[in-house]
Amino acid sequence: MSEPVLQRAIDESLHDGLRQARAASPTAIDADTGAVVVLRYAEVERLAHDPRVLGVGLSFFDFMGIGDSELRRWYGSLMFTNEGEPHHRLRRLVARAFTPRSVERHRAWARQLASEKLSQLADIGEGDLVDLFADLPIAVICRLLGVPDGEVGRFVKYGDALSPVFGLMTAEQIQEASDALVELTVEVDRIVAERSAHRDDDLISDLLDAEEDGDRLTREELVTMVGNLIVGGHDTTASQIHCTLLTLLRHPDSLHFVRDGEASATDIVNETIRFEPSIPFVPRTLAEPVDIGGVERPAGSLVFLSTASANRDDSVWDDPETFRPQRFAQPDAPRLLSFGSGPHYCLGAALARMTLEEVVATFAEPSRELAPLFDLDGADWREVLGRSPAALPVTRRG
Repeated sequence: MSEPVLQRAIDESLHDGLRQARAASPTAIDADTGAVVVLRYAEVERLAHDPRVLGVGLSFFDFMGIGDSELRRWYGSLMFTNEGEPHHRLRRLVARAFTPRSVERHRAWARQLASEKLSQLADIGEGDLVDLFADLPIAVICRLLGVPDGEVGRFVKYGDALSPVFGLMTAEQIQEASDALVELTVEVDRIVAERSAHRDDDLISDLLDAEEDGDRLTREELVTMVGNLIVGGHDTTASQIHCTLLTLLRHPDSLHFVRDGEASATDIVNETIRFEPSIPFVPRTLAEPVDIGGVERPAGSLVFLSTASANRDDSVWDDPETFRPQRFAQPDAPRLLSFGSGPHYCLGAALARMTLEEVVATFAEPSRELAPLFDLDGADWREVLGRSPAALPVTRRG
């Protein structure tokens, strides 16, 4: 079988490349890394549940030559980079505290933040939606954790510096991440110490009390987990907010579906994630030989599960190249794969969804109508952990 070579793009041409490759073969070869790119929905879902398909662990750190260091030790201890019982143990304990119910307690706060930001833009008359919403996800995460509002700015800085650790970094990014990790660890350790002495109504207090059969998170594990939540939920959600807002600017009529009750903010969020995702690929490695696309791939192979491709697979989705606001209002809509499947399903999915829903609901308010100040077909794109438009300058309508 001849597999196409995929040149990954971060802008909208990403979808053209994936569509062409998917039509030719169930898999492609990534031009930059040589990884096997899995393109079709059924195969992506199957492999996400295959116990032989693991996270990348420290593979990227090995590739970048990052040896024994605090950054490597921290990254290697994250739930994200562990497998088997160590992963399941951390996940079980954290899931007892980090529940959809704990997230819902902060929905009003997320709505208030989104409303305040759009009100700021209305007062000024114009602004950049990327700058405006860049810190909203981490502000919500900090409120959930119990970080004082006045300290959020520092955590934005830590999140910006540490977000690239989930991919390939430059020497400068490695140093910035290492420096930020030292500062973040000190900050989080201080807050954990305060909550150890005096519990509050926040996630850190809940994590301190999380227990299963006598097992609890150690102090070091808790500090690491809080850092993981901050870094893992910062750029990914902010980038998806920007992708979602670009999509809504391109399809302004879709907001009428929310206003008229024909589609919910949740439906719109699902469709914008399907149509324009911030995270298009999920990296994995093979612990054993696995048949992928009709070819046995050897153990140690790097694999990219392309959820961006799977979520436009026309064997599963009706008219997948069209943005349809009501798609997920239908009871038979396929399952969105963007938050993963199996043991590595995103633990922060409920928080990311809630934040996005409140941004969309606020953006859809009739008094918030905005007009773009840029060519909607010529937006520049950037990539940190997630991909997103680099800027979204807009002005108030009327």
